[in-house]
Amino acid sequence: MNVAEARRAGLGVLLAVSVAAAGGCGVADAVKDAGAPASAKPLAPRDALLKALPDASTGSFRFTISGGEAPTAGEIDAGRQSYRVGFRYREPEAGFTLHSDYLVVKKQSWIKISFKGAEGLTGLPKLPKKWMLLDPAKVKTEDVPVAYDNETDPGEAGAVLRAIVDVKQTGAGRFAGTTDLTLKGESDIVDDARLKALGEQAKAVPFEATVDSQGRLTSTIVKIPAAGKAKASRYVITYAGYGTTPTPAAPPADEQQPATKDAYQLINA
Repeated sequence: MNVAEARRAGLGVLLAVSVAAAGGCGVADAVKDAGAPASAKPLAPRDALLKALPDASTGSFRFTISGGEAPTAGEIDAGRQSYRVGFRYREPEAGFTLHSDYLVVKKQSWIKISFKGAEGLTGLPKLPKKWMLLDPAKVKTEDVPVAYDNETDPGEAGAVLRAIVDVKQTGAGRFAGTTDLTLKGESDIVDDARLKALGEQAKAVPFEATVDSQGRLTSTIVKIPAAGKAKASRYVITYAGYGTTPTPAAPPADEQQPATKDAYQLINA
């Protein structure tokens, strides 16, 4: 289970609560090479970007993802097998926003679910404000995280950079090129319908990327062309706070409780 799958689980929760409201109303993704001697030649742009991908040795950092199915933000420390990730899903017809947050530490995971702007709506479940500890035996979908599962690249920048068609360095720490989205695998950069609409364009989609002074990835922007009924859009990943972001940790005893029956009904919907 990774961050992308958790995002899809949140969409299932959104569907379930929308119906209720209506009724009432990874192994490390990249292994870095050993430090090169000072006299080594600069890496080619593609190699520099692949080396920039975070892995289990990277340490803690913050991440944000926009342009996909839901705005996403969180923190991760792969070396300590932990991350926190929050998704925000807007339900325009019902008028509320679902906040779905996961906290994963080694072999345990917790969830928080809340509804913003739902005043006056009936039929929504009443859920505690505390972190709810999940029992893996009661989770019936693979999209909900129940333990750390080798996540290192929560924005799936690797799906963009490993499928590079061409790339050039345009400045200090700046790169631009094209990537083949038909090789995106299970990533959520575009859905299957959008990919089909793009046709041959999907094989050379523009992207930009930046790295910091230590060669660590800081942003990846995919510029997705208009296709079919979909307007042009951008899928944006940012990584920041390397080594200074607090490592996500298990919540104190007084800030957690076992997940409720209503919570399991939502996540298993």
